[in-house]
Amino acid sequence: MSVSINARRRVVIAPRRRLAARSWRHADRRVGIVLLAPAFAVFAVFVFYPLGKVVWLSMQGTDIFGQAAGFVGAKNFVTIFADPEFGGTMLRTGAFCVAVVVGRIVLGLFITIPLTVRLRGMPVFRALLTSPLVVSVSAASVAFAAMLSPGNGLVNSVITRFGGAAVPWLTSTQWAFGSVIVVTVWGSLGFTVLLLLGAFGAIDHDVVEAAHLDGAGPVRTLWSISLPLVTPTLFFIAVTGAVEALTAFGQIQILTGGGPAGATTTLVYTIYQAAFGAGSANFGIAAAVGVVLFVLVLALSLVQFGVLEKRVNY
Repeated sequence: MSVSINARRRVVIAPRRRLAARSWRHADRRVGIVLLAPAFAVFAVFVFYPLGKVVWLSMQGTDIFGQAAGFVGAKNFVTIFADPEFGGTMLRTGAFCVAVVVGRIVLGLFITIPLTVRLRGMPVFRALLTSPLVVSVSAASVAFAAMLSPGNGLVNSVITRFGGAAVPWLTSTQWAFGSVIVVTVWGSLGFTVLLLLGAFGAIDHDVVEAAHLDGAGPVRTLWSISLPLVTPTLFFIAVTGAVEALTAFGQIQILTGGGPAGATTTLVYTIYQAAFGAGSANFGIAAAVGVVLFVLVLALSLVQFGVLEKRVNY
C-alpha cells in the first residue's frame, strides 16, 4: 500500500518539477533580454544604422553638392572596379596590413622578451618602451614628418654627418610606403609591448622551472613553453592590428597625403579623396569603397578566427 502511495506522489511531483524548470528558463530568458537591450540599442544607433546608411548611399548617385541624386544600383561598384588604379590600391592595402601586423608582432616580441628578465632598474626600461602608448597617432606623425624631412630632418642630418646621401623618406615612391609602415608600427608598439608583458608575466613560474629541471635551455623553454602560452595574446594582437592597419588614415594624411604618385594611398584614403578630396563630394563612390573595405575587414576577421584561432592554446 505504501509503495503505491509513493508511486502516485512521484507521478504528481515530476510534472510540477518540469513546469518549475520551464518557468525558470523563461524567466532567465526574459532577464537576459532585459540585460542585453541597452547594448542592442547602442549597437543599433551607432553601428547598424550607420552601416545601413553607407550601404544605401553606395547605391545612390551624388550631385555636385554631395546629396543623394537617385538610385543607381551597382553602378558605383562597377565604376570603382573598372578603375585601373583600384586594384593596385587593394594590393597596397593588403601589403600594408601584412607588414604592420608582422612588424608589430616580431618587433613586440623582440623588445618584450628581454624585458621579462628580472633585473634591477627593469621597470624604468619597461616604462620607456611602452611610452609610445600615450602618444597619439597625429602627434607621432607630425614628429616623424619633421625627423624624416628631406632637407633638415634629424635622420638625414645624421646620415649626411657620417658621409651618406640624404634619403627622400617621404617624397620618393621607393621609400614613402616603408616609412609610413615604420611609423604605424612604432605608434602601436607601446600597446603591443604592454599586452605581451602581461601575457609573459601570467605564465606559471613552476612550469618554467620544471622545464629547466628537465634540461631545457632558455631558447627551448621560450619556443616550447612560453610562446605557446602567450598565443591568445598574439592572436588578439594579430586581429586588432589587422583592423587598425586596414583603417589607418591619420599617419598617411600627415606624412605623405597619399603620395607620392599614389604610393601610399590605401582604401581608407581613397574614401577620403572621393568624399572630400579636391571638392569632389562624391559620397556614392566613397560609400561604395567603404562597403568594399567593410567586406575585406569582415572576411579577414573570419579567416583569422577560422585559421589562426585553431593554433591558439587556451
